[in-house]
Amino acid sequence: MLGTESVRLSELRSSRRALRAERARVTYWRRLVTARIDLALACVAPPDQLGVDLTLLLDDAVHTAPPAHADLSRLLRHCLPITEVHRLDELYRLDARLASYQRNLDRVSASTTAEFIDRLTLDPLAALAGLPASPSPM
Repeated sequence: MLGTESVRLSELRSSRRALRAERARVTYWRRLVTARIDLALACVAPPDQLGVDLTLLLDDAVHTAPPAHADLSRLLRHCLPITEVHRLDELYRLDARLASYQRNLDRVSASTTAEFIDRLTLDPLAALAGLPASPSPM
């Protein structure tokens, strides 16, 4: 939390905006790390074929057949090198660090938002300070 009385609402707004942007970047990095983990695992243990056990159950209910297993498997042929599997521990540690950072960002964002709301509760008109004035009606 920014915590001082001298912090203006505009500074709290800016802080919240910066925290949301950083949260979006962390989320994207976590998705990339998770995708890398998934690809490394898929090279070693490819996913099973879709729809094999459900053919009779889905016949009338699903009007689109799943893609052919050969078509899906082709995506993994040019997979990451097998050495990527040896980096799984590193990738999991990296994801854990990103998750921890994300939790900390969420905590700071929540406390900054709480302070912002507290300040608005005490002085609702302060929300208008710093905003562009609306044009006068003619």
